[in-house]
Amino acid sequence: MGSITIREWGSIGTEKVMRITLSQPNGMSVSCLNYGARLIRLLVPDREGRSENIVLGLADAEAYGNDRASFGATVGPVAGRISGGKWGAVQLEQNAGKHHIHGGSRGWGQQFWDFKTEETAEAATVTFTLESTPETVGYPGRLQAKVSYSLDAEGCLTIKMEGISRDTEETLFNPTSHIYFNLSGDAKRPITDHTLQLACEEVLELDADKLPTGTKQSVAGTAFDFREATVIGEAIRKRPEGFDDVFLMQQPDQQPQLILSDEESGRQMTLSSNRSSIVLFSTTDMNEPYLVNGRPMRSQLGLAIEAQEVPDAINHQGWDNIVLAPNTLAARVQNYTFKW
Repeated sequence: MGSITIREWGSIGTEKVMRITLSQPNGMSVSCLNYGARLIRLLVPDREGRSENIVLGLADAEAYGNDRASFGATVGPVAGRISGGKWGAVQLEQNAGKHHIHGGSRGWGQQFWDFKTEETAEAATVTFTLESTPETVGYPGRLQAKVSYSLDAEGCLTIKMEGISRDTEETLFNPTSHIYFNLSGDAKRPITDHTLQLACEEVLELDADKLPTGTKQSVAGTAFDFREATVIGEAIRKRPEGFDDVFLMQQPDQQPQLILSDEESGRQMTLSSNRSSIVLFSTTDMNEPYLVNGRPMRSQLGLAIEAQEVPDAINHQGWDNIVLAPNTLAARVQNYTFKW
């Protein structure tokens, strides 16, 4: 049976940061924060049974308070960019040049969430809740957001995101988990030796502002072709700027959508979800002074895997519907299964 520990972990402003850790006897554990409903640590054994952290995490609460790269954050209400920050007549914050990104400067990753925990014979779970309002977040409509992390004894981490509209107005719902993975353990090696496989035939063409043009492109014969397991470093050699791109998942529901492997450690992660796309960000040229996992942030130290509906969908007719009607529920589920 799993266990749960809760402890105070510093503060941001006047708010206490609480760290919640879910553990299983198999050597896996997950640590989350009430700030941003973030996943900050994920221990997974290697083939020798050594449990190491396989996500990028910052040093302390203060570092997360200053974070602008969304390390481990629940990004929302809408992940990715919205062109011009416009949704019909609604003008959202323009926090990425003239565009809106990741829910704005008051998005879910910058909010303190309430939480509760549950232990059962099957899993250890923490559930975060947030009242997302125009006053607190800046989006129209009142939305009750819920994010749960559940770790079972079989090596599966389930992240479930729910939104319940509580108003007479429509609102938007397209969150993501902005987790940077590195299966080598404690970020001892870059991700360039990892292999990646995707159930993806097409990517979205992006303009200079990283917004979809509306055109879909085949991955065949390109650096985006991960239909067979491919070494990430080999793909980046074809595309030196790295990846910050939208991969369209096969429909209906070809699972798993993604397999990430590290041969040296023996770790493998598979991702299955009900999301229509995955944005991959390879952290190429992300050389920063702050510390992640005790070492300076460097290019290609992590791979952000952001499962979501397609970015800027509200500005492209016929794309994913991310509009949440009044008094309705939306649920998004991501299952991460680990082997070693």
